[in-house]
Amino acid sequence: MPRQTPSALLWVDRQLGRLSGLVAILGALAVLGLMFVTLTAVLWRYALNDPIFGISDISTMTLIVVAGASVCYGARHGAHVSVNVIGMVAGRRLTRFTDALMRLMAFGILALASYALADKACGAERACLTNNMSIVHRPFYYFLSATMGLFALNVLLQLVVGLYHLDGDDPNEIAD
Repeated sequence: MPRQTPSALLWVDRQLGRLSGLVAILGALAVLGLMFVTLTAVLWRYALNDPIFGISDISTMTLIVVAGASVCYGARHGAHVSVNVIGMVAGRRLTRFTDALMRLMAFGILALASYALADKACGAERACLTNNMSIVHRPFYYFLSATMGLFALNVLLQLVVGLYHLDGDDPNEIAD
């Protein structure tokens, strides 16, 4: 009989899902904002022949929010592409260990990326500002750090759940 995932892990999974959902809403609003900014910029440039100063800065900062939200949403809903060649060749006997190793390495890389984005948000002082309007990048780096951190927590949860189900089927894997 397959083991049931502990309720504490299911609770953590639900909380990560809620946080990812909030970030996805923020990303959807950013996409709508980016569409509005682009439409306005095109209208002003071509219809009124008067380009808006700094519109590229606003587009860039909005696009950072979209990118961070998509990373977080993609981590939660399996939108990142993976091919399980080992599973096709060796089956679950081997993939239970390779999955754990892969998730551990992915967690380490994501945690390091999240830390680096928060700690080293801006290298040189001038590199922390946009070209035209001097919008500070630091809050956007912190947002990217938080979304990478949510991705890392999602991978860590998958690792723990996968280790809990080491002797059976991993509920994190997509069935064939």
